[in-house]
Amino acid sequence: MKKLLISLSMLLPFFVSAQKGYTLSGKVPQLKEPAKAYLAFYKDAAWRETDSVEIKNGKFEFNGNLAEPQTAIIAIRRSGAQQSGKQNDYQSFIIENSKISIEGKDSIYNAKITGSVAEKENSEREAMIKPITDKIIHLQNFYGKKDQAGVYQKSIEDRKKAGDSISKLVVKIKSINRQFVENHLNSFAGLLAYSTHVLDSKFDPVDAESLLHRFSPELQASPLGQSAINRIEIGKRRQQGAKATDFTQNDVNGKPFTLSSLRGKYVLVDFWASWCVPCRAENPNVVKAYNALKGDKFEIVSVSLDAGKDSWLNAIKTDGMPWIHVSDLKYWKNDVAVMYGISSVPQNLLIDPNGIIIAKNLRGEDLTDQLRKFIKP
Repeated sequence: MKKLLISLSMLLPFFVSAQKGYTLSGKVPQLKEPAKAYLAFYKDAAWRETDSVEIKNGKFEFNGNLAEPQTAIIAIRRSGAQQSGKQNDYQSFIIENSKISIEGKDSIYNAKITGSVAEKENSEREAMIKPITDKIIHLQNFYGKKDQAGVYQKSIEDRKKAGDSISKLVVKIKSINRQFVENHLNSFAGLLAYSTHVLDSKFDPVDAESLLHRFSPELQASPLGQSAINRIEIGKRRQQGAKATDFTQNDVNGKPFTLSSLRGKYVLVDFWASWCVPCRAENPNVVKAYNALKGDKFEIVSVSLDAGKDSWLNAIKTDGMPWIHVSDLKYWKNDVAVMYGISSVPQNLLIDPNGIIIAKNLRGEDLTDQLRKFIKP
């Protein structure tokens, strides 16, 4: 009982804060056209407008209450938007239960947002990353130029060096994000950065869980914290050493296929899609590995994140992939992908004859040799 009271007392500041509500006051004094301001939140995997108000004399105001801070979009739509050419006048920010001011001239796009501690902290993080992101964009644009015939203007050696430089810059960004998280363990901005940049598409569940436990109890108990816990639990399903979660999904002929039916073989479960350019570029390596290793001890099961059957089947035929293919044609909501927490493709899992995940994300021109290291005679 005493422990429960202590836990509730630690959560109390969070809940008290959540009860105060927010006031979002906007000023765009030079706005001439009749217009409305719109407030949108990200819900159910989509941005949804939840409130709107007329802008009068260049001013508008929103009031509400949040269970926790969250990312929002504030937008202006003018009655004569086509004539004004400002249809895309919006800005994203972190809204929280406080008095928040948005001040611009005749636009929201470059308006200054103050009053949200989480927004201020997140802006500081973004400011540290922006110079590095600018360098990446410059390298991509400079070394990725093509002539009118579609041929790269820079040599493959120069493009490889640029690619190596970009990889190092990406690592630097990850380091900055990680450090920001570790310095903001009592801040929603820290938890948001954790959820976005530490829990990326290929995070390590053990490391991620250890870091999450360092956040304040109230943040761990928040909706975003609970979502992070759920994502970590899902991530454990694709962790090396974990028993592969079984699944059943229809093959290209509409017949149910069950993963455990291949028990006794090494199985490469490959997540891909016909629309995924890196996947299609990797497919020749997978085909080569399959032809070298296929038999009684090895099989491939490709799980497609396609939404249309024709494009899925055409890609299988075009790329010459003669193994097992399954899909429920639900795009990113493919049941197997969701179950394993797959949020980017290509990705793969290598499962041993006992149904244990022994490797993941093996790819490249030496894929066959990589697989041979795990597949015992």
